Amino acid sequence: MNITTSTNTPTVSNQPQTNTWRMLGGERFYTLARWITLLLLFAITSFLTEGALWPVSIASPPLVIVLWAYVAFGVLATLLIFIPAVLPLLSYAYVVDLAFISLMTFFGGESTVVFFPLFLLPLINAAVRQPPMMSLASGVLAAGFYSIAFIAWHIILAPGIEFEALDGVAMGLRALTLTLVPWVTSGLTERWSESNRASVELARQEAEQALNDARAYRDQMRSLYEVAYTLATTVDYRQVLESTLRESRKLVPFTTGFVLLSSEEADTLSVAASESLDANDQSLQLTVNAGIAEVLRGSEARVVVPSQEPDLARFSTLQRCTRACLVPLRANLRSYGMMVVAIDTPGSFTGEQIDHLTTLANYAIIALQNAQLIFDLKEERNKLISKEEVVRHQLARDLHDGPAQALAALTMNIEFIKRLLERDPSRVIEELDKMSALSKRTTYEVRTMLFELRPLVLETQGLRVTLEQYLERFQNNNAGTKIVLEGSDVEDVHLETKTEGTLFNIIQEAVNNALKHARAKHIWIRLRREGKNLLTVVQDDGAGFDLQGVLRSYEKRGSFGLLNIDERARLVGGNAELESEPGKGTKVTILVPLE
Repeated sequence: MNITTSTNTPTVSNQPQTNTWRMLGGERFYTLARWITLLLLFAITSFLTEGALWPVSIASPPLVIVLWAYVAFGVLATLLIFIPAVLPLLSYAYVVDLAFISLMTFFGGESTVVFFPLFLLPLINAAVRQPPMMSLASGVLAAGFYSIAFIAWHIILAPGIEFEALDGVAMGLRALTLTLVPWVTSGLTERWSESNRASVELARQEAEQALNDARAYRDQMRSLYEVAYTLATTVDYRQVLESTLRESRKLVPFTTGFVLLSSEEADTLSVAASESLDANDQSLQLTVNAGIAEVLRGSEARVVVPSQEPDLARFSTLQRCTRACLVPLRANLRSYGMMVVAIDTPGSFTGEQIDHLTTLANYAIIALQNAQLIFDLKEERNKLISKEEVVRHQLARDLHDGPAQALAALTMNIEFIKRLLERDPSRVIEELDKMSALSKRTTYEVRTMLFELRPLVLETQGLRVTLEQYLERFQNNNAGTKIVLEGSDVEDVHLETKTEGTLFNIIQEAVNNALKHARAKHIWIRLRREGKNLLTVVQDDGAGFDLQGVLRSYEKRGSFGLLNIDERARLVGGNAELESEPGKGTKVTILVPLE
């Protein structure tokens, strides 16, 4: 309380001092002008009297006595400007000035014309402070003073001098000048003052608008900072969505707002975060219709009337609102949902308000992307762990069914040949030939397994050469399937190491599945460059399968075969599609980016 009092007191006391200083400034200027006028009067009086002006006595000429009386008044008026209580009276001091100048005109004799310009100074001083009508009255008063002094001199001091018509005309013109000058001056001053006031008011409005813009920018930056801080300090996208709505309300005061995200059911959206939304509305799900789908597919916000949108009309909170702004939450061709804010007042959302909402919604999109990445990483980690187990079991099975059985057979053959050397040496050569063929086949199978695990040629000679060497191993397969590799224009194609390895694994798995299950006569592998991407198609004319049926039972299968190709392709920035129907074969299409 003490601090507040000491802070406010100087402000209150300084305001009158400022006003007083301004008033003193005007009076001091006029006082300076009065003293300049007195100096001119000293010169005129000295010229007219042709005598000493000092010392003054009763015997001095009346003109001198009036001059020194005017000097005394000037001294008194100069002292009074430092007394605030008498300041209102000083505004009428010009009347006394006119009286003294009129007296000097009266005693000036034939040279009264030299005193005429001195009437203008007090009149102009009064005109700049008074309205036009009062300035006109002051001019009439000055004209009366001058005319009386002029006529009185002719009647009282110079009765012998004839008053000619020309003298009357001259007096009338001077009187008219004294009447009109202050009136015209006041009118021009008032007009100039109005123009100044208009300029000041315009400057004040512009300053106020600039201040409002600065405050709005500050509030926007503060809201962006709050949402960005929430985004940086949490991985929970719901907190970011709630912060986005909360800060959006500070910039765009809305009645209610909520964020709709894609739910587990197809073509439905559910409420993920809300502000001032009824409890019953928080559990509603929104079906994506034509209008909503257009918003989700686009990148621009859209203003709608809630009552005209059937799905939005289901929200009881929106029934009280006149306008709703739908902001899509979309990034990289992927739609996460949309943010809805609504108002219950007349009018609509301005372009600036929509820009604010869109800017804050971008932070929500980042949070959703982060959440999706975290989810995908966890899912991929689990799949990799499961895949590792599957690969281990498959490798163990292949080793058991292939090289392990062959090694056991070789061991048995060696023991058998030892006995033949004693009993029937003639058969040893035949058995050794059989053992040699078995050994070669086992070596080939082991090398094939090593090639499938990680072909070294892929790192040195590229994808096409690796595929050629890999497919050579299946030219004489037991199923009689012919494998055709097409893509002579991709020799200069270069892929990143990770992308190349992933693409080879997808092709390898597609070929293996076609050989094992499709009973196909042909398998085509087509490579084609499309702009900055490499298009790969693995197609067979085999039995095919019910793709939709397999997808429905996929979660129960626990397999990570061809149905995983899209996820594996997306890991390297590409995408993949699987097409199959019973009796029409299977087609795998993979698109990956080049270096």
